[in-house]
Amino acid sequence: MNKTEARDLISKGFKSLPASVISLHQRAHLDLLKSLIQEHNFSHVASYVSLQNEVSTEKINKFLLNSKIKLYLPKIDPKRNILDFILCEKKTEFKKNSLGVLEPVGNQIIQLKELDAVIVPLRAFNGQFKRLGFGGGFYDKTFSVETQPKFIGLAYKFQYLKKLNLEDFDIKLDVVLTDRILFEKSLIA
Repeated sequence: MNKTEARDLISKGFKSLPASVISLHQRAHLDLLKSLIQEHNFSHVASYVSLQNEVSTEKINKFLLNSKIKLYLPKIDPKRNILDFILCEKKTEFKKNSLGVLEPVGNQIIQLKELDAVIVPLRAFNGQFKRLGFGGGFYDKTFSVETQPKFIGLAYKFQYLKKLNLEDFDIKLDVVLTDRILFEKSLIA
């Protein structure tokens, strides 16, 4: 399956999700992420502000803001066409960027090598744990440098497409959290 076909298929999947399933997943994702954070002792975690047709990060981001863990959210650097990750606090203000995505207003940027984990948005992932994004390439370009964070995907089961053809430069995830299953590379590869 190619990237265009996969994005179309996933869009249909999101349109058919009932509110009860979305709510269940939000709680499950948060519970699984809490376990992962505790297991690995993460202290610097990057996340994202979710859009309508992707897994919600609202509860996760709220949890991180109210914990001792430092939360960083992405902001596009228009000159380099990559992401900077800005330290966020309860008082952080946001504004929409040119793509209509909320970004933090601030300049406390973390060096990528200091991030313990990065929760990345995804449209789909395949059997090699490669991530299909939204087509802008921001995460792939940003993390093309040598970094060591754990890449965490949040997904519904329908976003796993075993035979999805992806590129070498597409981010390889370390773990994908679904409603009940903690997909890890060793479990599905």
